[in-house]
Amino acid sequence: MKLLHDNLARAGKPTVILNAPGGGRLLVLPSGGRVLALYPPNSDESFLWLNPTLTTVESAAAYLRRDGWPNPGGDRTWLAPEIELFIGDPARPFETYSVQRALDPGRWALVSATDGEMRLAQTTRLKLHRSKRDIGVRMGKVLRPAVNPLPDAGLRFAGYSQTTTLEMMAPTGVPVRLGLWSLLQLPSPGTMLVPTRGATAPQKVFGAFAEGELTASARGVRWRMASPGPDTKISLKAGALTGRAGYLRRDAASGTADLVVREFTVVPGGDYVDALWEPPHETGWGFQACCVRNGAELFNELEYHAPAGCRQDESRVWAFRGSADAVQGIAAILLGPGLA
Repeated sequence: MKLLHDNLARAGKPTVILNAPGGGRLLVLPSGGRVLALYPPNSDESFLWLNPTLTTVESAAAYLRRDGWPNPGGDRTWLAPEIELFIGDPARPFETYSVQRALDPGRWALVSATDGEMRLAQTTRLKLHRSKRDIGVRMGKVLRPAVNPLPDAGLRFAGYSQTTTLEMMAPTGVPVRLGLWSLLQLPSPGTMLVPTRGATAPQKVFGAFAEGELTASARGVRWRMASPGPDTKISLKAGALTGRAGYLRRDAASGTADLVVREFTVVPGGDYVDALWEPPHETGWGFQACCVRNGAELFNELEYHAPAGCRQDESRVWAFRGSADAVQGIAAILLGPGLA
């Protein structure tokens, strides 16, 4: 962690460390409003995916200042709907997809940092492609160490709670419907586990699956996410979600495993505004998982949405490391025995 912390400081992008009781550590990149890394006690191996360009000062500085979208990794906050903020022409989504720098990395700044809390904020202005207008937004983020939900499991733990706020400075005219969108990046390969309220079929947004890679049952959706293949993304309706999702990684050589769980709020009947790329009029999608398996940046994403009109959203990230059997056991407790 110290090497990464020093590299980014020398590259002009300083990070801030939030220490948790028990030895877990959170590394935050204020200039991007991101939780960049999450470390268990006595380890410098993050639970979250980190962009390999950050390993040297020179490559980190060049990458984070490039013209295109810089993606250092970790946990970031965007806004939805995707087709309104990121896709210039719905008929050509891949060709016209662009991340607005005003949103990410945005204009985030550190407001305050203490031993038990960190506050970030930004005020920025975004372009709405389909509405053909701009809107000002204020976003805030409060990070705190999270309590281990299973302290007697005997596993190394790190976690944090995140409270995100959104205030829109909307122009006069037609109301603007935007929702907070949280995206957690995780190392590949691994298995995404999404408990559901009964059988539900995930919708493919783009890409393709190998046979047996994605399965759905009455208990939830299980996706073995690995290379090779095209970048692939799925989406689930908010009404099918239980408010938790997890990601399991095993190391066969050492017999150990990592489990990262995100707990979030599902609002029954909420105005979930994110839509599929096709058809763009169908909304209500509250969760996505994305497998990026091409190029130098290989990672998987656990993504969830808050409904439009939600001014404050709260979530918790719990991460565990230890023997594969023990981690499998807590996965069954937190996500359901039939799914894990």
